Amino acid sequence: MLPQVAYLSEILSIVFFLSFLKRNRGEGLWIIFLYCVCSVLAEIIGIYLVYEKNKFYFWAFYTITEYSIFAYFFYSAFKDKKIRYIPLAGSFLFCVVVGITFYNRNTKAFDSLSASMEALLMIIYSIVFLYDQITNPEIMYVYNTKKFWIVIAFFLYFSSTLFLFLFASSFTKQEHSSYWIINNFFEILKNGLLCVSFAMKKSDSNQNSIKAFDPDLL
Repeated sequence: MLPQVAYLSEILSIVFFLSFLKRNRGEGLWIIFLYCVCSVLAEIIGIYLVYEKNKFYFWAFYTITEYSIFAYFFYSAFKDKKIRYIPLAGSFLFCVVVGITFYNRNTKAFDSLSASMEALLMIIYSIVFLYDQITNPEIMYVYNTKKFWIVIAFFLYFSSTLFLFLFASSFTKQEHSSYWIINNFFEILKNGLLCVSFAMKKSDSNQNSIKAFDPDLL
């Protein structure tokens, strides 16, 4: 039941983005919408894959696509040019890990190494983004922005599934069935937070700025 709910939550995030399209224009959220669409398509294609080798290469390429989308999102979200070097350096490390994975020609159904590296980098990018937002003197209410909730969604999902991805390739079918509930639960939570972000009104940069703070209103 939980896997079906997780899949429906992915579709729901697409519905929310399209339903509140006007609110999401000009926010740079099209890249997250692209991720949602790719995620749904990957789930559909994955159902029809039979051979373990085909599954491995398919999910490995999906991980590369997914990471590329996330890296671009964070690169665009970082305003400080110095911080932008972090996703660039991380992308280099990710490419090295992917190269090692394909060189070893692993035929497991799940690419644990690349997926774990992606999760680790996403956690780092999320922490850097949140730190940058909190320490920015011009931003008073970080939770009023759409990107904040998107980053929180990614942070919670990847921090909760990092070790699951790390050991997933060694799971038996029974263990996979038991432990993958963790992934499904946080998948639902992640998509729920994405829906919250898509439904939010556009943040007013002036009202969200500390410059607009009036102590007399307290």
